[in-house]
Amino acid sequence: MSNLALLEVFQDPDAESIFENHKKNWPWLSNISIAENSIEITDTVGEKRKKSTVDLNIKLLDGSRLTDKRNKEFYELLLEYVEVFRLHNPVIGASVHAQRISSLLSFICWLSQYKIRSLSKVTSTHLEKFSNDAAFGAEFSLSIPEKVFKAVQKHLLEGNKLPFRQANTLRRTEVYKMVGVDGLPIRNFSYTTRIIDWYEHQLKHNFKGVELEKLTVQDILEELDLIPNIVTIQDLHRKLVPLEEIWSWQHYFKSKPFSNNPFPEGSSKAASRLGSETKRTKTIPPKVAFSMMRECANWVLNYGDEIVDLYSSGADAEIAIKRLSDKGLNLNIRDGKQSHNGVVTLEGVVRSLASACFTVIASLTARRKEEIFDLGYKCIDEDRGDGAYWLTIYIEKTSQRYDLCPVPTLVKKAIDILEKLSEKAREQSEVDSLWQYVSREGELVQLNDQQIRNSLQDFYTSFVDEDSSHEWKFSFHQFRRMFALLYYYRFEGAYIGALSYHLRHFNIEMTKRYITDEKFMKEMKEIGEGWTASFLRKVVSGKTKLGGKSGEKIKHKLSDWLKHFRGKVDVVERERVVEKLTRYMKRVGAEFTQQAWGTICACPKKTSLRKHSNCANEKGEPNIEKGSVETCGGCAFAAYTDRFSEAISDDIAARKKTKSFCEKGSVLDEITGIQIISLQELLTKAEAVSPFEVPND
Repeated sequence: MSNLALLEVFQDPDAESIFENHKKNWPWLSNISIAENSIEITDTVGEKRKKSTVDLNIKLLDGSRLTDKRNKEFYELLLEYVEVFRLHNPVIGASVHAQRISSLLSFICWLSQYKIRSLSKVTSTHLEKFSNDAAFGAEFSLSIPEKVFKAVQKHLLEGNKLPFRQANTLRRTEVYKMVGVDGLPIRNFSYTTRIIDWYEHQLKHNFKGVELEKLTVQDILEELDLIPNIVTIQDLHRKLVPLEEIWSWQHYFKSKPFSNNPFPEGSSKAASRLGSETKRTKTIPPKVAFSMMRECANWVLNYGDEIVDLYSSGADAEIAIKRLSDKGLNLNIRDGKQSHNGVVTLEGVVRSLASACFTVIASLTARRKEEIFDLGYKCIDEDRGDGAYWLTIYIEKTSQRYDLCPVPTLVKKAIDILEKLSEKAREQSEVDSLWQYVSREGELVQLNDQQIRNSLQDFYTSFVDEDSSHEWKFSFHQFRRMFALLYYYRFEGAYIGALSYHLRHFNIEMTKRYITDEKFMKEMKEIGEGWTASFLRKVVSGKTKLGGKSGEKIKHKLSDWLKHFRGKVDVVERERVVEKLTRYMKRVGAEFTQQAWGTICACPKKTSLRKHSNCANEKGEPNIEKGSVETCGGCAFAAYTDRFSEAISDDIAARKKTKSFCEKGSVLDEITGIQIISLQELLTKAEAVSPFEVPND
């Protein structure tokens, strides 16, 4: 901790001047305001950093302010916690730090109803009750719905005047001030707002048939079907953990500590006991997911740069329509700010592009929505010398620190587009977030999660739904689960430990929940069979080239069976041959598995021949995870497509580059030379792929 404590700064009459002179001691604190009793916390990582402001002078349930003299001990405890927390978490996001402070403020506010002004006076009974109350959310733990209901009820029964905006429409802010809940450490009054809506509805109908004096807040909640839900275990844990931290770090505090450990069982166990399990995220049907991912990738790769250029240059609708049409995207675009009857504005197209970028990032990285919306300028690291792209990402729920996540080229492209789109906005806002842009009118537009969610649904409805023929409501977390399912069911024997680490789960049991979905397994199998049949149809029609030992064997079988049926290729005979080969593959346990380098694995799993697979393990079972250009290229059960030669050429180029850095005559030089020769021989075979020729009668 710095020699000068933050508490000492706030206690000095010349606090703001002292803070400016010693600002380097608190790199995470960008500003303090003694007049308003607030602090501004900033990220410590990033070129342009996000900030979070926390109001320390909250109103308590007894009507006092935290800065009042009688609350001095809690006020000092809070200031000490602000600094001690950062001491133990030097690299953490400003929003997380602010959220922890807010949790402590909620606890202090809750205690005030019992006239408690010191931690030493807090008993285990208090802590148990607070934990139970907090399980229903801050709004109910502070009794805000009940306070507002009773206050409005009393005013109406006594004939007192209420703050109306117009006839029967209440000024909510004024109502909250009247009740005294306006300065509490909570801003989202979702249940309370619905109660005020109920009052407004009754006022319009003069409370017809309603005996207001007999009603309780529970009656209204039941009538509106607003029975409070228990918060998730994770959410409750975030509310309880500051109290556990204060106990664990008590030797850092001057303030009086708890008389006993607030959570002998641990705050996480207390949260598990009282909180609710996170609801299982629905699995996007594979056909919907693949259609959405394909179209979003298309926008990022083929339309993204053009859309950003059109928007940045201030192009009108006519130019935009022409240039996008030339790229293959046909849209009915109009000038102005508002879309109308299926006609979109160029700004609407920009939002669609942003949602496409979100989908690409979410579906190919499995990051949480908070982590994706935290992305800032230069978040892609490509200078590590390994030729890979690494995304600097803040791990929101578990480690709560910045970490690196490997990403494919498509994600880098999506990040590049967002960086171009947000360039002017970042200069204007001095925040490095990628989720912002400057409107045509020069206004700063910061895209929040609700806007992206709406754009995501609009994108699906406008550009994907017709293709997928499915109706679906998207949520951000669905893409994370889709990544887990695709990884696990795409690779036989996929390592769940690696997946659990990539998702940054607390434990492997949570990861198992992500990948348990029998319906998804069935659909994935059907999709695989459908793709296999489609691929074979292209082979039979001569549209797709095929080579390699397995490829030639497939073409030989197709030729024999065509002769057997009739000897000429029409639609009926072609389909019968495809069905026959598909049945044959099922019988031997072979499934067409596409490999990234351009081979198709058809290793049998139900015959003794499986032990001859190049990727066979010690038990003689094929293990396609061990596949590679060389391993699959030399396998008797691999079919070559016309993409395979490109992959071999790239591999040869990489080996030659390695060889150029090797000392001549060294072991590595000799081995690399042998590998290059082997790959060149393989390249000759791969280049010999040919289309299937229809047999003559």
